[in-house]
Amino acid sequence: MGFDSSEPEQRRRLQAALTAAQVSTGDLWLYYFGIGGSVGEYEVEAYLQGLLSLPELQRDLLAMAANELFNDQAGPRAPYSDELGSEDPPRSED
Repeated sequence: MGFDSSEPEQRRRLQAALTAAQVSTGDLWLYYFGIGGSVGEYEVEAYLQGLLSLPELQRDLLAMAANELFNDQAGPRAPYSDELGSEDPPRSED
């Protein structure tokens, strides 16, 4: 399975949110698994490092888990895949 066009940006923003909230991969995975996620902790770690692609549903469950873990904290949130497709691409300067 290859990366879709929004996956690297979704991963980058998930990592930024986890770092800002000081949430570990283990805590993220445990919450993710508890809400129905189906990949293992090692696969989540590999995804976060950019070594493994995950299906859109699993990426969105990771975003949901992250956002619920730090719901009461200020800072960036993890985007869902459909939120990335609706953003305008950066404009190039000519």
